Amino acid sequence: MCSWCYGFSPAVKKLKENYKDIDLEIISGGFSPYSKQVVDDEYKEFLAYHWNNVNARSGQFFDHSMKFISDTFRYDTEPSSRALMVIKELLPDQDFVFLSLMQKAFYVEGKDITNGAVLAELAAEIGVEKPVFLERFHSEETKLKTNQGFQFSRQLGVQGFPTLLTIDNGKIKVITRGFQDYDGLKIVVDDWLNSQHVPLPSNGGSCSGDTCES
Repeated sequence: MCSWCYGFSPAVKKLKENYKDIDLEIISGGFSPYSKQVVDDEYKEFLAYHWNNVNARSGQFFDHSMKFISDTFRYDTEPSSRALMVIKELLPDQDFVFLSLMQKAFYVEGKDITNGAVLAELAAEIGVEKPVFLERFHSEETKLKTNQGFQFSRQLGVQGFPTLLTIDNGKIKVITRGFQDYDGLKIVVDDWLNSQHVPLPSNGGSCSGDTCES
C-alpha cells in the first residue's frame, strides 16, 4: 500500500532476474500500520496526486476509481503486512510473487487488501488453502511477528519506503533510498558489488508514515 514501493517493484523484479546471486528479502516496515485514516475526498486527492507522480516516474498503472473505498475502509497497512508474513512462513519462495499480487489487487483492481477474505483469495492463487491462510492470518503469533517486523525496520534505521539495504556482520549499508528506476538501481548495485562502497542516492520518491514525497 506504499505507492512508491509499487513503482519500485519492476526494478526489483529485474534485479532478481539479473542478479541471481543476490538474496533479496522483504522486510515489511509497515508504512502506516494501525492507521485509522479514512479515504475522504481530501485524502483521495492526496492519493491521486502521488499516484500520478509514481505513474510518471515508473510507468506503473493505477486505477484512480479506487473501488476499495468504503465506509469501513481505513488506510491501515498492517493487514497486508501480516498477510505477507503468513506467506513468508508457508511459502517463503513466493513472497515477492504474493507482494506483486497484493499490489496489483490494490492499485490496478481496486480491491480492499485490508480485508482478510480478499487476502485469502490472493493466497489461494499461489496454492495456499483459504482456511490455512486465515488461521495463520488471525493468529496472535502472526500479529506479534508482524509488529516485530515493523520494529526491526525501525532498528535498521529505515525512515522511508522503499529502502534497499544490506546487513553484513551487523553493519547496515544503504544501497538506495526511495524510488529508483532499474538503470539507476543497477549503477549503485554494481558499485556496491565492485567496491563495497555505497553511494546514498536519496532523490527518489518515497513514503513514510502517512505521507509520500515526490
